[in-house]
Amino acid sequence: MTQKKVGVRQCTSYLLEEKLAVVKYAQENERNAAKHAGTPGRKAFYPEAEKFLYNWIIEQRKKGFAVNYISMRLQMCKILKEPVIQALYPAGEYKFQGNLSWINSFMKRFSLSLRRRTKISQKLPEDIEQKLDEF
Repeated sequence: MTQKKVGVRQCTSYLLEEKLAVVKYAQENERNAAKHAGTPGRKAFYPEAEKFLYNWIIEQRKKGFAVNYISMRLQMCKILKEPVIQALYPAGEYKFQGNLSWINSFMKRFSLSLRRRTKISQKLPEDIEQKLDEF
């Protein structure tokens, strides 16, 4: 009876030149930049459709509307149904999942956040200067 080795991970070895290049890069730039060099993150499955979605989000924010995860997902589904986008991504309408990890990746790719003030909630009265003086 033989036992299986569970969770055995091979060590990765690097050449001296590679190590020196990383150290040099870290000295010239930030220390953490050397760790993330060459790893831009996950690429988009539907880059052209995501550009349309980004433009839609910016448009909604300019109008003062709040944009949440659900509205982003629904709008992306609408965009994937458009004929222009279906020509680029024929199966995109059916394969698109729009889960939380996609939304977070999309927002990171376009430097978006949900916690942005879209409008001022309370307007100040016109005669505020006079009221302050009286106070």
